[in-house]
Amino acid sequence: MSTLLAELAPLVLGAVFVWWGGGGLLTEMEPRRVAVSALNHLIRDVRTTTLTMRTAAIVTWVVGVGLLAAPTADLPAVGAALVGIVLLGYAGYAMVTELEATAWRTFVRAGLIGAAGLFATEASNPWWTAIAERPVAASVILVLAAGMVVALSILPRRRPQLRIVPRIRVGDDDEFHRLAG
Repeated sequence: MSTLLAELAPLVLGAVFVWWGGGGLLTEMEPRRVAVSALNHLIRDVRTTTLTMRTAAIVTWVVGVGLLAAPTADLPAVGAALVGIVLLGYAGYAMVTELEATAWRTFVRAGLIGAAGLFATEASNPWWTAIAERPVAASVILVLAAGMVVALSILPRRRPQLRIVPRIRVGDDDEFHRLAG
């Protein structure tokens, strides 16, 4: 069963990444929304932040295509795991600084992406072979995975936010930006 999960992970991740990356490329980046993002708080330039967001969308899309086309290759799977880790870090930064709303599902989604990416490195057969060899088990797993993706995507955004640390107000004169600048 774990082999089947590892072989189907690139299909699920690839579909999610192609969707995310395509959405990021097609979404209009309104300067005022970009300006208040946690990423812009780090970069401090709306044009550079917008370019970074577009680049991240391209990378996400490429990793997704790689997972779908070469599901047994380690590079796309490791790329997916790294995307999950980066998303966890970004969500953590946004939560601590309270610059963006950070729902619990953001952390769950990022953690699952990272874990599934690592799991996908164990795929020994492509997903299409796994489906052909075990169609019923593969269908059950894919339906459950799709349900989880949908549930983590459509849940209302205005849920209680995670607050692990006391509120920290980060401003222009904070120590982090003095060191970075």
